Formats: sequence, C-alpha cells, structure tokens
Amino acid sequence: MPDDNVFFDLIDRIVCLDVGGRGVAGLFEPARALVDGPLSLAAANHLADVKSGDAVFIITGSLTRASVSPDIAENDGPIGAAVLARALSLGCNAIPVIIVDASIRDRVAKMVAFAGLNVVSYEQAKTATALPRFTGVAVLENGAIEEAAARQAAMRLLDTYAPKTVIACERAGMSADGTYRNALGQDYSEGREKLDYVVELASERGLPTIGIGDGGNEIGMGAVKEAVAAHIPHGDVLCAEMATDVLVPAGVSNWGCYAVAAALAILKNNPKLAHTSAAERRLLDFSPSAGLVDGMSGMLDATGDGMHPDVHASVVALLSQTVQRALS
Repeated sequence: MPDDNVFFDLIDRIVCLDVGGRGVAGLFEPARALVDGPLSLAAANHLADVKSGDAVFIITGSLTRASVSPDIAENDGPIGAAVLARALSLGCNAIPVIIVDASIRDRVAKMVAFAGLNVVSYEQAKTATALPRFTGVAVLENGAIEEAAARQAAMRLLDTYAPKTVIACERAGMSADGTYRNALGQDYSEGREKLDYVVELASERGLPTIGIGDGGNEIGMGAVKEAVAAHIPHGDVLCAEMATDVLVPAGVSNWGCYAVAAALAILKNNPKLAHTSAAERRLLDFSPSAGLVDGMSGMLDATGDGMHPDVHASVVALLSQTVQRALS
C-alpha cells in the first residue's frame, strides 16, 4: 500500500462528483477540514478494528413522500447501507445493525437480503459470528416517532448492542426548528422516527459517528452548517443540526457508502469488500421489487436519484479500479 493518501483522496473525489448539480461539491473541503485528510480513510479507520461479533449501527431510510405515506421510501440509502453491511460482515465478521423506520423495515430487509446477508435476530447473529464456518448476517431494528419513546429507543438500542461505530447514511436529521426538511426545504416530518437520538447518545458515550449525505439535510451535516447554507439550495432552512465526527458528502448518498467500503477494502487488503458495477446494477434492478422508489421521480424504477443505472455503475467502476490499483 502506498505511503501517502493518494488512493483514498481519489475515492473521496470520485464519490463527490456533483452529477446532480445539487451543490454538494461545496461541502467537500469543509468536510475534509474536520479530519485533516481523506474522508473515506477517516471513516474506514473507525471500522478497520471492528472484530468478530462486534455490532456496527447503520441508520438509513428516507421517507421521501411522507405526506402521502410513511411506507414510501427511496432506494438511495438502503442500497448503500446493504453494500456497507456486506463489507462489514465479510471483512470483519461483524454484526451490522441497520436501523430504519418500522414502516419500511420489511422493504429494507429485502434489499439487505438481496445484497447477500441473512436477516436474523440479534441472538442468531451472535451465534453465527461465533461459529468457525462463516455466515453473513445483519439485524434490522427501528426506533420510535414520539420524542420520549424515541429517546428510550435510542438508549435501548445502544445498551443492547454496544456498537463500536454509528453510521448514518441518507438519514434526514432535525433542522434548527425541530422539523425534518426535504431538498425543497419543505417540512416532511410526518411519520418519521427520531433516530437522531441514537447518534446524539452515541456521541455522548464517546462512540465514533459517521455521517453520509448528498443534500445537506442528513444527519452529520451539522458539522458544516455554513457550507450547507452557502452551497445547497434552501440550505439555511433544511440543514440538519446533528453533527458527526466524520462527514462524507457524496453526489448520491449510496456512493458515500461505497467509498467507505472501498477504503475498508484497501485497509483490509481484501478487494472482495469493494462494491462492483455488476452488483450495483442488480441492486438497482431489484429495488422496485423491494418497494423502494427513485427519490427524485417517486417512481418504482431501477434508477437512483434521477440517474440512469449506467451513471451509478460507472462511479462504482472507478472506485473498483482505484481499489485494484491500491492493492496491486
């Protein structure tokens, strides 16, 4: 592996390509300043020492049309979470605990299973990771909507699983006025679980936190509030208050998860942990069957954030090539 950070830097720059023209490129340098180096490396460093049987939280799920139904969620977030969970299971024999709203739990579970992991109970996961014969597993959890119940749920989750790291990907965070805002600055709080408290309590307990987002309204973006206001449309209204230790801005939030998986593949010297273009196409093709929509169009189409599968597969191909070069 090279002595410098050239490959991790390249990973960062690939996934922060602002193909959708949403202003996310303006968050790149402020986010890097928080860790004084490559973001993918900073995130992967928090995961590289995760051991067999350790839990890692991945919070995701964007209820993109909450005023219509809390069952409507986008494929950006769950696909990335599934890919990163696979990397953690395969590379660390960890227990990825994917936390989403109860209303979409079954949909996200389908995506996680399609990515290759057995969705099981925590007890089953502990048994699986203790066996000499490997079994890829993940656990699905949810929180609560009401304030008091949400705080109690956060405490229960952290007490039960004692995660080594908490990651939030494409998970809307509360804005300054306590509401959740979409990319248009509109209030779309209805039916949404307050999973912010999981990150808040994790920070209070000294656990590493990682945020991944593409629109400024996601958990983690509170670390670069001024940049969100300056570069993201409606950024002064929609910015999430919750900050994380590491923030990975990306053109599409899924790509941020792929960046972390790619960096982990380099650190672990295991190219199998990196996502592939073929797998990306399969996951996008499957997402309508799982009941997950393209967040831009609101349609059950095999696209993501309004972009053709070719775009997503091309970004993944660049990441795969970077991992191959780093390990060659």
